[in-house]
Amino acid sequence: MTMPTVSIRPALPKDRAAFLEMWREFVALVPGEPGNHQMGERNWDRIADAASSLKCIVAVDADDVPQGFTLFLTFPFTWSKGDACYLQDIYVRAENRGNGAARAMISHLEKLGREAGWFKIFWMTQPDNLTAQRLYDKVAQRMDYLRYDLNVSEP
Repeated sequence: MTMPTVSIRPALPKDRAAFLEMWREFVALVPGEPGNHQMGERNWDRIADAASSLKCIVAVDADDVPQGFTLFLTFPFTWSKGDACYLQDIYVRAENRGNGAARAMISHLEKLGREAGWFKIFWMTQPDNLTAQRLYDKVAQRMDYLRYDLNVSEP
């Protein structure tokens, strides 16, 4: 299935079922990723709560059906006057990959950042996720930082 036109918009209450289905598909891609893979409902509750720092945009097809999502949050960045945006998760349904949906979501996030005065948007990916890296290398600068995790409780 090719998505001829992709639009990006904030997640709406009507997107709940599609988001939860895509969340299950997303976490199934990385079964060994540390964390609680059953966080779909909790994440949706966070997205739906206007006071939450977790935000969500969705890529929708011509019928306004979500085909991908991006979860992100912003926070004060100590090396800049502007905030930083951490793009925490990005996912596009398998049948819609390669059609520009992920790139469109990143571009939309960049537009939001320019409007809000963010300093930067950053994200991470697994070293073996070469498909994603091909896109990321086109839209952003690869940094050589190492990530350290100090888990202080169960997910």
